[in-house]
Amino acid sequence: MIAEVLCVAALLAFIIVLCTARSGGTQKDIKEVAAPIAEAVEEVTLQEKTNADIVKTFGFDTADTAGASYYASDNVMVVSEILLVKLNDPSDAPAVQEAIEKYVVNQENLYKNYAPEQYSLLTDSIIEVSGNTVFYCTAKNADELYEIFRKAL
Repeated sequence: MIAEVLCVAALLAFIIVLCTARSGGTQKDIKEVAAPIAEAVEEVTLQEKTNADIVKTFGFDTADTAGASYYASDNVMVVSEILLVKLNDPSDAPAVQEAIEKYVVNQENLYKNYAPEQYSLLTDSIIEVSGNTVFYCTAKNADELYEIFRKAL
């Protein structure tokens, strides 16, 4: 009986730790968070884009955010890209996440039949919300870039 109670208590503690760790976010400027990621990105492949590019690509207004950094390729046959958004209000995260997910689905539909390698990258893309920040990445090393992002927070 005592062992069962301890197991339940440990499980609850683990869930609380996970929930607390996921709430995350940052007080840092988004450019400061993006700097180590930018170093890990091959400059030949991805170039830093403007806020206008973010609006055009994802369909949400960056004026409603505390900052954003976007890296993408100029080559339409390369789907690798990274988007970091710092929100003024964490409650805006679902709308930004939804816009990114809609964009990814559209990209998957475009690349599905004629660029299987690029389609595979899209299906493995990472979209994560951490408090007041949103991370999106489609790349061969998306997991590595996500870890760099987490450490930069």
